[in-house]
Amino acid sequence: MIGLLGRTRRRHAALTFVAFCAASVSGVAILLHAAGWLPMYFLVDSLALPSLVLLLALGVIARRIVAPLFFARLVTGAWASLAATAAYDVVRLVLWKGGVFHFNPFMTHPIFGRLITGLPETTATAIAVGWAYHVWNGFGFGVMYTLVAGASRWWYALVWSAFLEAAWLTALPSTLHFKLRPEFVALSVIGHGAYGITLGMLSQRRLWDGENGPNAAPAPGGD
Repeated sequence: MIGLLGRTRRRHAALTFVAFCAASVSGVAILLHAAGWLPMYFLVDSLALPSLVLLLALGVIARRIVAPLFFARLVTGAWASLAATAAYDVVRLVLWKGGVFHFNPFMTHPIFGRLITGLPETTATAIAVGWAYHVWNGFGFGVMYTLVAGASRWWYALVWSAFLEAAWLTALPSTLHFKLRPEFVALSVIGHGAYGITLGMLSQRRLWDGENGPNAAPAPGGD
């Protein structure tokens, strides 16, 4: 029994580690670019699709080998991260269009598109790729969170989003040659707050009974 539990824990840890690495590709790409080590397009072009296919494959594998804790965290992270990214964008859009802030909060997306494609920021391809990278980024960070935090209290995700905000503001000037302005920082903080709250509340609500209720799956560290 102890041997079986040990194997289960090692299996869960291995699945989590591989999935976490796959989900981190978009974030690693921007950090390496900001550090001047690798151009952004390098990791995006070579690893974007394989990393997403790998996450899908890990979900299929988890279903086949009956790893419910990992599978639930992966699936919840996938849809909760997209909801959180939508909340991030909607809050910023409302504040911009409502006149609270007077600049386009989505102005960075075409710049990312240019860094990835090499095309001018005004082209439809650069804009579309920039938006795709933005959604991929939000997706990856959400999956990373649920894989590790699981059904933790919702405010853990708010702490996670604050860390992402700090990393974003640190990398932004060197990555996009963009000067930070107080309005930009304020709107970014609000947006990341909406992201963290949405991600935390959705993941806690979805995973809490499965990990902490009367019919809970084995505690984190084992399926």
